[in-house]
Amino acid sequence: MKSTKNLRLATLVSFCIFTSVALLTTCQPEETEEPYLLGFGYGINSSTLMVNDIDAASKYFKDTLGFRMRGSARAGNFDGTLVAPITFPDNTAIELLSVEDSVEDGTIPEFISNFLASVQGVHHYSLASSSADSTANWLTKKGFLLDTIASYRTTEVRDGWSRDDGTMKRKSLDFNANNPPPHLPRFIERTDYNYKQAYDQWRTYYGFNRRYNEHPNGVVGMSAICIVVQDLAAISGEFQKMGFEQLEVNDAMARYKIYRNQELQLMSAGDDEKLNAFLAQRGEGVYALRFEVINLDSTYQYLENELPGEALNKSSERIIIPQEYAYGVQLEFVQESEEQGLLASTLRPDDELDSSSIKHAENLYSTYCALCHGADREGYAADNAPSLRSKSLLATSENNNFMRYTIQYGRANTAMAGYLDRRGGPMEYIDIEILLEWLYQTAEVEDGIDLSREPVHGDIALGATIYADNCAVCHGAEGEGVSAPALGNPMLLATATDHFLRYAIAEGRDGTPMLAFKETLDSTEIDAVTAFLRTRASGWDIPEPDTVTIPSPENYVLNPDNAAPNFNLREDKYVSAVQVNQAMQDSLRMIILDARSEVAWRQMHIPGSLPVPYYEDPENFIDDIPNDSTQIVIYCACPHAASQRVMNTLKRHGYENTAILDEGILVWAQMGFPVRNGN
Repeated sequence: MKSTKNLRLATLVSFCIFTSVALLTTCQPEETEEPYLLGFGYGINSSTLMVNDIDAASKYFKDTLGFRMRGSARAGNFDGTLVAPITFPDNTAIELLSVEDSVEDGTIPEFISNFLASVQGVHHYSLASSSADSTANWLTKKGFLLDTIASYRTTEVRDGWSRDDGTMKRKSLDFNANNPPPHLPRFIERTDYNYKQAYDQWRTYYGFNRRYNEHPNGVVGMSAICIVVQDLAAISGEFQKMGFEQLEVNDAMARYKIYRNQELQLMSAGDDEKLNAFLAQRGEGVYALRFEVINLDSTYQYLENELPGEALNKSSERIIIPQEYAYGVQLEFVQESEEQGLLASTLRPDDELDSSSIKHAENLYSTYCALCHGADREGYAADNAPSLRSKSLLATSENNNFMRYTIQYGRANTAMAGYLDRRGGPMEYIDIEILLEWLYQTAEVEDGIDLSREPVHGDIALGATIYADNCAVCHGAEGEGVSAPALGNPMLLATATDHFLRYAIAEGRDGTPMLAFKETLDSTEIDAVTAFLRTRASGWDIPEPDTVTIPSPENYVLNPDNAAPNFNLREDKYVSAVQVNQAMQDSLRMIILDARSEVAWRQMHIPGSLPVPYYEDPENFIDDIPNDSTQIVIYCACPHAASQRVMNTLKRHGYENTAILDEGILVWAQMGFPVRNGN
């Protein structure tokens, strides 16, 4: 089960965050008179380490120096080159770069061939900008001469439903693209990255990055790029003019803040023999890269086992690997701050929480949950909040999104508010994950109960009678909740599978008044109650339900003879639930796509929508979608991650009239807009 949970967490990271994750738009803040250098960029993007043999260098950095490599070498953005990235939890990276073996003469840029003809080392470095255009405008205003912004891809266009919309994925801004000055930065914008969200939810991004991007040598990020220059005063003036915040300046060094604890350090050679030798051989450029590690002693022990004694210099504050043992760049390792280490320890939703995570979870619970669920999770302290001690509830919730979505989005028209920060709540995504893990562990859930996601079929009329006779006294005649949770809540029915409901009816909830009805009802009767509850997704007072099936291609377009809506989109992408609901009421021409699984579509969907799971092959399906003026609306529950993949795929196939339901299906249901369940 633990491996299943790790897979679930890893999927959530790539789906909603790492990726969510991944998936979204570039933020371009308005330019002001304040320095616009990086915007919401995350500081150091990468340092490009040029090597003659990328396979040998990759093996050395992995097997000897203890860095975790991300796959094999791939085509670089410079013609005729290969790159192999090493990424770190703070989004920084080393990019190993070499020339392809079979490249024709004159193909690669001259500055690369000239550099590698005599030396190896870091030739240039880049910083992350959330808007290369705004960075260019700012630097031009300050009098700098720049090359035209270049756009390029780093990978081939992907098939299937994916985040790839077929457009360029990177923008680069250079002072001189044909020969990047080694002491000056390049600026890189990832056009498919949501810089603003990552900035606002830095704890979540950093916490999950620390969890899923571990390096054997203990490195957690790059804290400084150290650059040797000829004229420190003149170069310092350039950096100040660009808008960098100066931290310290003296005759030997000038330090500039980039982002959080990251620095650029300009160094004068002075009387230093090694620095003068560096300048004599290569000229100005990156001399050293400095990394933060989890534990300096552990990093030293690791490296001591792999390197000869002369390759390691250690003091109480720093480990140094000289340039001759690191392909021409000095590597330095320093202890991360106690504050950062504690934060990272706190933000680990592991299978076994450590004391920091437990304390954090306990504080979250006492602050936000105890008022209604009880100081000891006993439940029913206020507003019929269920017991969170119930092993039955938590074990059946662990391997699905039921509890996660409950905390994130709440229950409309009940005391259960939504606590996710993106919904106006006080908790980031990672806080909710840690709270959930704590709840599972305190309830002693060792193996979550995997329930079928297939629909439960039953006699709905019989179920209505049984509900009135056995359930209404506690749950309310219309599911409103009397002394037990409200079952007529659209959010509950959107997130609870049929078998989740059936298990609760049959097995009860230990430690609560909820009885196990398997003692008094037979299997057919339990199926009937389950099926009846599922039909209440659209509200308690609805007509006799009919069978709902997945639309066939000739029925994909709703109201085909009418005009298409003219939506007002946020960021040219997101349409509000209010607008879509009004378009449905006005019978306007649309196609509505549900990017979740078919099972989720059966639980609850917007009327007329069809399931197009984001993880399945879309090629045959796309042939049945008209590519004309018909408006295509896509939704999921995240509310943008899966729908973003589907929209990007449609755009890659030439569809322009696409929009994402901004709030997603869960908030749509909470707003009281129409939903249906299907068989």
